[in-house]
Amino acid sequence: MGRGRVLGAATESARAPEEGRESGGPSARTLLLVHLSLLFVALSWGSNFVSMKYLLHRLDAAEVLLLRLTLASLCYAAFLLLSGRGFARASRADRGQVVLMALLGVTINTAAVAFGAQLIPAAVGSLIVTGNPIFTAVIARVLGQETLTQRKAAGIAVAFCGFLVVLLYGGPEAQFSVRNALGIGITLIGPLAWALYTVFSKPLLARYEPVQFAGTLTIIGTIPLLPLFLARPGLVQEVTRFGPADWLALTTMVVFALVLGYAFWYRGLRVLSPTQIAIYIYLVPVFGTLEAGLLLGERITAYLLLGGALILLGVIVTNTAPRGPVGHDGRSRGRRTIDAGASRGGHDE
Repeated sequence: MGRGRVLGAATESARAPEEGRESGGPSARTLLLVHLSLLFVALSWGSNFVSMKYLLHRLDAAEVLLLRLTLASLCYAAFLLLSGRGFARASRADRGQVVLMALLGVTINTAAVAFGAQLIPAAVGSLIVTGNPIFTAVIARVLGQETLTQRKAAGIAVAFCGFLVVLLYGGPEAQFSVRNALGIGITLIGPLAWALYTVFSKPLLARYEPVQFAGTLTIIGTIPLLPLFLARPGLVQEVTRFGPADWLALTTMVVFALVLGYAFWYRGLRVLSPTQIAIYIYLVPVFGTLEAGLLLGERITAYLLLGGALILLGVIVTNTAPRGPVGHDGRSRGRRTIDAGASRGGHDE
């Protein structure tokens, strides 16, 4: 029931921006909640790499992937049915795009992370996902979904500098090597698929409720993997032998990183532009490396803290916009506030 209340709260909060738009845009409280929820997403996705690496000592990548998506689909199905919301019913015109989104964001993205994690350290895997903001900004610009303003470009650049600090100096495993090339290449498919998923999903969220949409896509994206159960007959029996640490890792991967993470991501995408929300990906390696230090005993360096501060500054710059007296051209002047790019059709004024 606790999980249902959290998802229900996400659903209700997601409706608030729609109401806010009718009165001139989302309220400051709604925007604050959206940004806090996106911080939670970055935290849970950073934890996901550590948890996945832990379980990969016991299961192979296909088993971790199958277990994660199947349990996430069951969680979503139970919540949507018990809450009376039901599944998102896509119109005939949207069905092809919905299936494509499920394959990109669920099947391909999670498979790339799982199989790549077998070949590279968790810290490196969490760093690779930071390619997502750049992919997202370029794709959104090419498709005309948003204008890449100087402020957004500056924010991305600052965050990327922070990422480089974490990459080169953040920890003993936070660096690329030639021997990791295959794992890096496989894992890099994930952020590219997620960028396409984020940009293409934006128009659909004007027509579908975020939690229903996230749950439905997760279930659709899991279906192609179900035949793997036939090749893994001992998987269920192995799960029954899980200890507390195994269950904690699995809960982090399923409930926090996938179920709540996807729901909150969609809520944010309904309010913010694709570039604004994607910049939060830069925080994933910071949280991932910090948690690796706390849970796995890896050393936390001053460079990691410096890189994290630069990334956070980039997030703030990307998600702020001028506000104040309105000029003759209809643009606001003066103070800066959190920007709701999506409330203006995804363009930063």
